[in-house]
Amino acid sequence: MPSDYKQHDVPAVLDTIVNLFPHNIAIVLQLFLVQPLVLAAVTKLNPIHFFRAFFPAGVVAFTSESSIGTIPVTVRQLRSAGVPGDIASFVAGLGANLGMPGCAGVWPMLLAVFAVHAQGLNYSPAQYLFLVVLTLLVSIGTVGVPGTATITATSLFAAAGLPIPFIAISQPISQIVDMGRTALNVAGAANTAVIVAQTEHQLDTDLYYGRKEYSDDLNDDEQFGQTSTQSLTGTGPSQRTNITNDAKFDSANVSQQQSGFTLNFAPNAVLSASSDDVCCGTKPNK
Repeated sequence: MPSDYKQHDVPAVLDTIVNLFPHNIAIVLQLFLVQPLVLAAVTKLNPIHFFRAFFPAGVVAFTSESSIGTIPVTVRQLRSAGVPGDIASFVAGLGANLGMPGCAGVWPMLLAVFAVHAQGLNYSPAQYLFLVVLTLLVSIGTVGVPGTATITATSLFAAAGLPIPFIAISQPISQIVDMGRTALNVAGAANTAVIVAQTEHQLDTDLYYGRKEYSDDLNDDEQFGQTSTQSLTGTGPSQRTNITNDAKFDSANVSQQQSGFTLNFAPNAVLSASSDDVCCGTKPNK
């Protein structure tokens, strides 16, 4: 393929570009058709508001090509859409290592179909379904970092008995399509988080539909800290002195109550001691 580019072989370049179309079409259908339909069918929510909240996370995923690196942005956008923080953190982290419809679903299956047709194999629908199940199994534990789709495809080819060298043919274009795959992965995890929150009746629909403004907890913590500092600073000197004296008095009382005996080392203590007294000390009052 590099030699074709060097020799300015236009048909070879066009063939390479054409190979990207099935992958991009599959990503678009999954992202803008399948996932919104699932969201609307399960939660009865408008998917347009989901894409409005998801857009910043999708941009970060598309440019960074890392599902794990996008987790903080994904969690914040999910919380701004009304998803509770615990659900957003758990589902976003789990979705970065499990499922991954782009890197562990679309791309390995397209490569497997390419290898099957290149060898002239006659696969039945049951065998293609078996490839889908294998793809789901090998995707478990896949790390959401750039290039992980190649590792998943290698595991799939080894499990299905397909020739692994076919994967090397797709490497020149794998990095190009990895941006769309990562965006699809993050969208799938975010979509699942909204579904879980809605089915558990914990989704704030006012935030989801934009009827109220999202307030970040970090800003609330900063305001709380400033308020506490101002309240302590506003205490007058006399009040602070009284508080200090009261604390010392309470500490002295506690120390006296906790001591078992009060020793008396005065010279006349022994002379004035009675039979009920303890030597060099006085017995505590009962």
